[in-house]
Amino acid sequence: MSRFFFFVFLFIIITGCESKINHDAQLYDFMEAFTGKFSSKKQAEQDSGYSKITLINTPIWEDRSGYWFYHELHKEQDPSFVYNQRIIHIKRIDSVTISSANYIIPNQKKYINGWKDLSVFDDLIMDSLKIRDGCDLYFKKKTSTIYQGKTKKGACLSSFKTNMSYITSNVVISKERITSWDRGYDINGKQVWGKIQGPYKYIRISEN
Repeated sequence: MSRFFFFVFLFIIITGCESKINHDAQLYDFMEAFTGKFSSKKQAEQDSGYSKITLINTPIWEDRSGYWFYHELHKEQDPSFVYNQRIIHIKRIDSVTISSANYIIPNQKKYINGWKDLSVFDDLIMDSLKIRDGCDLYFKKKTSTIYQGKTKKGACLSSFKTNMSYITSNVVISKERITSWDRGYDINGKQVWGKIQGPYKYIRISEN
């Protein structure tokens, strides 16, 4: 191969890689902030109304189309005590909006602490996941480093409690923390579940 064609080939490879990386810089920036291990320990030590909870978002299925994450909330002192598990699908909606859809995992016990060994998700079939209809979060960039997302009011219907009609979620993501405020309302719009005083505040403790 001549030097000219070698450098043309090398240029195509390099620019192709850069194009993939920079195709949507904001989406990659969002996912970088979203990924990692976070803890509410500091908040719980300052306010006994909050528990010490570890939040983990870790990317899975890099060989499949789209951007997928395993999301887990567990008791900080006992990782086997899991509060919530979900598969999260992140995608671009329009030029200013990023969404995260969450899916219920079948046979959840099998995937507890799955972030320790991601191969456990290899045999998880997409068709076995059940999407939580109406519970997508829609994020918009508020500053150069902060994204704010929320569900559409009244869209995320609840089967969690008999007197609860719908759930709202408000999430703020930055490079060093995630705050999450989930609340449940009855048919008259009265809050019947969730924190009154404010969101859980999870401080980053590791990148993944």
